[in-house]
Amino acid sequence: MKAHVEIKVGVKQLPSGGLHEILTDFARETQGWEFPVEPSEDYQLHNGRAAGYAIFMRDGSEIAAVAIANLDAKQPNTFRVPNIVPHANSSLTMDEYNAIGIAFADAFRHWLKKASIRGSVDVVGPNRTLADVIPGERTRKFFEAWVHTPTPVSHPSDLYALDRFICHLFRHPGKTRVWEIEPYLIHDLSWKAETARWVVARIYSGLELLRVDRKF
Repeated sequence: MKAHVEIKVGVKQLPSGGLHEILTDFARETQGWEFPVEPSEDYQLHNGRAAGYAIFMRDGSEIAAVAIANLDAKQPNTFRVPNIVPHANSSLTMDEYNAIGIAFADAFRHWLKKASIRGSVDVVGPNRTLADVIPGERTRKFFEAWVHTPTPVSHPSDLYALDRFICHLFRHPGKTRVWEIEPYLIHDLSWKAETARWVVARIYSGLELLRVDRKF
């Protein structure tokens, strides 16, 4: 399953100038990247926490702005790439988005190796397997047991297998990416979109019902 790449940047300790100092040094020392001061300051103001842009350049022209932001106040040294904004076009294709995202991840990882600051760059995708969607081995086995039933969305005993997966997921959520089950069913298993949406809706409804039951 192909999906938009997800990028997480973590640093052990922020310098006195915060994320903007990091991006300034990265852009100054890395060919093909620039740091726009004013847009980054505006983005940080609206984000409410550390945020900025790294501009991807090609042949001296701006191609896209890679947004980098702290999205979790409890992890101030961890940053995500929530969006990549094209300069000339209204949108990027998934392949274009992923190519620029991976270019940033590779360039930033290479810069970290030379910089005095210690950190890491983690990338998820762009190609997802079921193990990426459902990392927990036992949880994944419950899901696969349901998927391989004869009539996964119609026969009561097969729906029971889906409900067993939901119950196990409620008890052991781990890092399961429920929102990616739908595209997995569509792209990897060739399910109809409406059927995949129904499955994910049942999973979310089941999880919510179990949360209510726990509080009841």
